[in-house]
Amino acid sequence: MKNLYLRSMLAAACAVTLAACGGSGGNLYLQGTVSDLAKNGLILVNDGERLAIPAGQGQFVFTKLLKTDDRYDITIAEQPKGAVCTIANGVGKASSYSVSTAVVSCKTNSYPLKGAITGLSADGLRLVMGPNGISPLTGATTYEFSVNDGAAYGISILTQPTGLTCRFQGSKSADASDTVGTMGSAATTAATLDCTPQ
Repeated sequence: MKNLYLRSMLAAACAVTLAACGGSGGNLYLQGTVSDLAKNGLILVNDGERLAIPAGQGQFVFTKLLKTDDRYDITIAEQPKGAVCTIANGVGKASSYSVSTAVVSCKTNSYPLKGAITGLSADGLRLVMGPNGISPLTGATTYEFSVNDGAAYGISILTQPTGLTCRFQGSKSADASDTVGTMGSAATTAATLDCTPQ
């Protein structure tokens, strides 16, 4: 009787040990990191489980646990709106530890932001948007920046051309030296810049 009791206890201990190592029910997490996800809509899939990843999230964890030697294959079911994501290390076989080597890297699409220029009869104009700047030359009729899908933008006049004063149409600033807006999901037209003699 005593031996039967000991055998039962030993069997229970073995079952617990196997479970802890993934030998019976799965207990290993399938997870990874996400970089530069600025847009909603990304959905990852593994073994039929769909996992939505919101914008700004830096990691993911599937709820369906793995067992030792289970194979996994993480794919992208849906790309985020206005962006493209890729997966590295998304395919493999679980060992005795949770999987955390998958990396999802995302890049937001960018589009041209163009505006018209009138009356630019001299050099010296400098337009800036954040760290980026351009210097349209005498006679230029357009300016152009590249902006990420859905991003807010602000263009300012850093320096005026020689002998001219340029102003953005519809600007809300007192001297009309800047223009702001939100980038669409395609090439977008910005405010016209009118230049007149001082």
